[in-house]
Amino acid sequence: MIRVALAMLAMGATTTSDTRDLDKALAGRSPGKSETCLSSSRQLTPQAVNDHVLLYRDGPRIWRNDLPASCPGLDDDAVIVTEIRGGQLCRDDSFYTLQRGGIGIPGPRCRLGVFVPWSRVKASR
Repeated sequence: MIRVALAMLAMGATTTSDTRDLDKALAGRSPGKSETCLSSSRQLTPQAVNDHVLLYRDGPRIWRNDLPASCPGLDDDAVIVTEIRGGQLCRDDSFYTLQRGGIGIPGPRCRLGVFVPWSRVKASR
């Protein structure tokens, strides 16, 4: 029973930490209209927040991607490998993870969701 309780506490702490990280990354920003695809000509590097959310920084804008399903192995230490076809990164495109310093065995394939731009809120005068 104690082990189960400790495991549940650890999972809750991770979730709370992930929420804080996401809140911090998007602080002072508001969401815009979602996009199905982004041009791959942008230098977009994904950052894993947790196993359900990726953030892509594009200058002052951040694109949030909520995955349609959990992606095991997706954490802040994972290298995210995306296969881009047709010059765009789109909803339902797949990616997989590699662990830094690991033996190079890819993680499971995961799918991207829609991209939501988060831009800084302009201060009103």
